[in-house]
Amino acid sequence: MKKNKFILLTLFVIVIFFSTLFYFKKSYFSSIISSDQSFFINKSMTYDGLIIKLKKEFNISGYIGFSLFCDKKKLYNFSSGKYLFKSGFTLNDIINELRIPGNRKTIDFSFNSFDDFSELASNLASKTDIDSLIFMNKVFAYNYDSVFNRNVSLEEIQSFFIPNTYNLYWHSSEIDFINRMIKEYKNFWSSRLSNSTIINLSPFEISIIASIVEKESSNHSEMDDIASVYLNRLEKNMKLQADPTVNFCFKKTHDFDTTLTRVKKDHLKMNCQYNTYIIKGLPPGPICSPSIQSIDAVLKNKTTDYIFMCAKAKINEKTKKVCFFDSHIFANRYFQHLKNAKQYQKAMDKFEVGYKICFPDRENCNCN
Repeated sequence: MKKNKFILLTLFVIVIFFSTLFYFKKSYFSSIISSDQSFFINKSMTYDGLIIKLKKEFNISGYIGFSLFCDKKKLYNFSSGKYLFKSGFTLNDIINELRIPGNRKTIDFSFNSFDDFSELASNLASKTDIDSLIFMNKVFAYNYDSVFNRNVSLEEIQSFFIPNTYNLYWHSSEIDFINRMIKEYKNFWSSRLSNSTIINLSPFEISIIASIVEKESSNHSEMDDIASVYLNRLEKNMKLQADPTVNFCFKKTHDFDTTLTRVKKDHLKMNCQYNTYIIKGLPPGPICSPSIQSIDAVLKNKTTDYIFMCAKAKINEKTKKVCFFDSHIFANRYFQHLKNAKQYQKAMDKFEVGYKICFPDRENCNCN
């Protein structure tokens, strides 16, 4: 009788052992990833938080057993970042992937021209592990003077962040990103200035002009001509009289929450150090972070005799339609400019009284 009990107990232990072994292999060494997927661990995540995140995301049962397995694997030495779990990965593969900091992946981070650093901060926070508030504090507290070996004004800081696509680690810190932008800025200008035909203009001054060009038009084909207008005005010691600087003043007084739909005569009188209808020469800083296209347009230093420009518009009285083009009309005589400006102002008046609006360069319009 005792022998039979021993045999039954032995069989029971064997069944439990192999059942546990089967469960362990099925749970930890069977494929659970059907297609490549990214996995993100932010800087604030704790070890317990990571265990819970893994359990929820991959439907892992048995918290204690899984925690012991992770402890055995020394997962508590994990690093924040973006990881890639490849198709066919088992739970064991996932843990092994997370154990090695060198497995963290990069991302392609892109940003366009921005008016205020809060826009860039928000973009960074949505696509990386950078905290927007910390970034805003760091970007203005950074010691730029020591990096450039000169006094750097607050107005110049924005020009260091050149819109482009950059490959960087998702877990990059706020300081890492600022350092990267400064490195890219230096590389950008070291290659550009050697081929530049611009004389007596610093990268900062070029960026200021480029920021105005950026705000004047998104049409890259006419940026060279727009840049020539302002370069010619500077050379002739004329006021730039750039509408985008007036709009910048308006937005600046409204915390960049609103913008002008139309620049009117009263707006030209705004008491603002960026208002180029009042000040002579360049404003104290860029009115946005200029794109590479607008910077290159200034650096091209195209030879023209243009000193005036006006947005192109056309009115169709029959269809009560106003057509606004993605281009400008350039002139070197004031009477020519007045004629062009009157046509544009008339089109704006018609739009404000209810005429339909159309953009021929973007859609099919009958503007004849």
